[in-house]
Parts: sequence; structure tokens; C-alpha cells
Amino acid sequence: MLVILGIIVVIVIILIVAAMKSKKAPENTGNPEAGQVQTQEEPGASETQSTSTPSTNANAIEGVGEIVNLKDAVAVVPGGPNLVTKDNKVVTEEGRVAANDAPPMSAGAPKQTGFLDKATLAPSVIQLNVGNNVFSPNSFTTNAGAPTTISLTGVDSYSHVFTFSDASLSAIAMLVGPGQTKAITFNAPVNAGAYAFHCDSPDHAARGEAGNMIVK
Repeated sequence: MLVILGIIVVIVIILIVAAMKSKKAPENTGNPEAGQVQTQEEPGASETQSTSTPSTNANAIEGVGEIVNLKDAVAVVPGGPNLVTKDNKVVTEEGRVAANDAPPMSAGAPKQTGFLDKATLAPSVIQLNVGNNVFSPNSFTTNAGAPTTISLTGVDSYSHVFTFSDASLSAIAMLVGPGQTKAITFNAPVNAGAYAFHCDSPDHAARGEAGNMIVK
């Protein structure tokens, strides 16, 4: 009988010890690991944020053209949107070298003026008339790379759009209505040759409104 009681007491003691160990195990292993994971995640998140922000800012400040000094730059046509620097570069009002192959009237393109009084234009301006199925004159000459200013006057009852056929001069465009005069200043191509121009209004070129710029 005493032997049986002794065995029962031993079994009870074993069960009590096992229960105590099972309660202590989560306290010793769970919380420290959870705390460690948290402290590792936070530095990782801050590193990702600090490396991505400078990259975005750097891309945002990239320019679209060469910036030059506007000191002593002048407008061939008073009040015109394009200036010519001392080293004969045609630039925008913001001081960026104008690109002849930019989309017409875009930020980097040479731009047409507002309406002008033809009688006030300087002798250096190449004056063209358009209307009645002809440009007059239908050709003119300039030097390679030289700043070149063209004025356009509409002399009939239609609207006319001056443009070059060559894609390298796609930015050079003027729109005039009856009796209106506008002008545009740009650097002539650096390669010598004949550069065709025409009126881009429907059917006007086919009727004879076309000509050539001769670059020497």
C-alpha cells in the first residue's frame, strides 16, 4: 500500500513540474524574438526611404537645353521672343539655346513674334510676302550657322503657314492672316545647301506657294 502511494506522489510531482515548465517557455522565447524583429524592420524601412528620395529629386532638375549668359544678348526684332548672344547663338527668353528641330512653339523652340509693323523692320530682316499662290521673293540666301530673321506678310484674303520641309527645321513656323506680319529668328543650318519651304495651308504649296532658303 505504501508503495502504491509513493508511486502516485511521484507521478503528481512530475505532472506539476511539467506544467510549470510549459508556462515559463513562452515567456523566455516569445517576447525577446518579437522585440528583435521589430528593431530590424525599422532601420530597413528608413534606409529605403533615404535612398529613393535623392534619386527622384535628381531626375526632376534635369534641364532640356544648354543655358548661356544673356549679358549683351539682343533681339533682332524689338520685343521679339528670341535673343541673339554675342557669339551668335539664338536663345529663348529663359537663356536656353533654341533647337530648330523642336516642336513649333514649344519651350525650347525659336518662336514667332506677335504682329509687327512691316515698315519698322531692320534691313537685316529677310522680308517675305505670301499670297495669290506665290512667295515673293521665293528664295533667299543666308550663311551657315548664322542668326537669321525672316518676316512673313499675308497679302491676300487667306491665312498662311510658313514652314520648312526638312525635319531639322521643324520648329521654324509662322502663321499670318490677311495683312498681318510676323517674324522669327533662328540659327541657319551648319550644312550648306538648299532648304525647301512652303505654305502648309491646304493645297497652297501645290498651287505654287513654295521656295528655297540657300545656305552658303
